[in-house]
Amino acid sequence: MTVHRFHVPEAAPGARLTLPEHSAHHAREVLRLRPGAVVRVFDGGGAEFEALLDSVTRKEVTARVTAAVPARAESPLFVSLAVAALKGDRMELVIQKATELGVGELRPVITARTDAAARPALQGSRQDRWDKVASGAAEQCGRAVVPRVAPTAMLDALAAEPFAGLRLVLAPEATDSPFGAAGDVAAVQALVGPAGGWEDRELARLREAGFTPVRLGPRILRAETAAVAAVALAQALWGDLR
Repeated sequence: MTVHRFHVPEAAPGARLTLPEHSAHHAREVLRLRPGAVVRVFDGGGAEFEALLDSVTRKEVTARVTAAVPARAESPLFVSLAVAALKGDRMELVIQKATELGVGELRPVITARTDAAARPALQGSRQDRWDKVASGAAEQCGRAVVPRVAPTAMLDALAAEPFAGLRLVLAPEATDSPFGAAGDVAAVQALVGPAGGWEDRELARLREAGFTPVRLGPRILRAETAAVAAVALAQALWGDLR
């Protein structure tokens, strides 16, 4: 029997909870759950619980935590996926699929050639929506951890941040074999550029910051395809898709 899962940040042993509005709508209108239904709730940080629905009304859906349950293990590989912000629902697609693949965090960035329609993300215009997409994807795929979608930043700001792991920038013109790092890797940051590609000065800055240019095979991939492929390949090489 399918057990329905909901991300409720306040989930804790013995807690009485009110489901977030979007989760309440899904429970009431889509799943048609009623009081007494047994569900799972998780806090987004790795803890998961069984809960009993107390009340299901048009105003709210409430639940009572009854017991802790073992959460699904996270990947041993921490993947930080940095993506030049994409317009429309393409960014949402990347967030959804990367969450399903076990990404640790997502870092939207603005580059010189980022589409003008995606630049308002720098003011946080899409943050709430992106957070909900990551939350919903974690509910669906069985994760008790919701990856952080960081506030959109300029590329230089990302490059200046320290990162204790392997840093890769996807570049079709790179000569290195795909993700050609030897040995075990505990953390990787994969950076995917905009549809217009990188400017020479950007690649130079990224090399200075410790990024290695790599390519994903012989074909030119759309940004959203490259982002998902990069996470899947990293998990296959060093994570839990091996």
